[in-house]
Amino acid sequence: MKHALFIAICLAMLPATAGNTENSDVGKFLKTADLCEHLLGEVGSPGSAKDQKQLVSKANRYCDIAKRQFKKVDIKYKADKDVQAILDDYRDELVD
Repeated sequence: MKHALFIAICLAMLPATAGNTENSDVGKFLKTADLCEHLLGEVGSPGSAKDQKQLVSKANRYCDIAKRQFKKVDIKYKADKDVQAILDDYRDELVD
């Protein structure tokens, strides 16, 4: 439950800190990428083997989605300096 509250707070703050998020696909990407990063941060935390397996599965799912979204947004907004500045924060983690 505390994880859901943390994620909700992060997502609520996202539009204020994300810059150029009026593009819905950029906003969706940011939410997914931030959730990916959050879940990766939770992997290895105290918990049962079953909980860890579920965390890894969720992290893999959201990180795969974020990678696909990143590629699309990067191509679509190649000439948009504001979007590219946002994407640069995620480039190292999400580009294969």
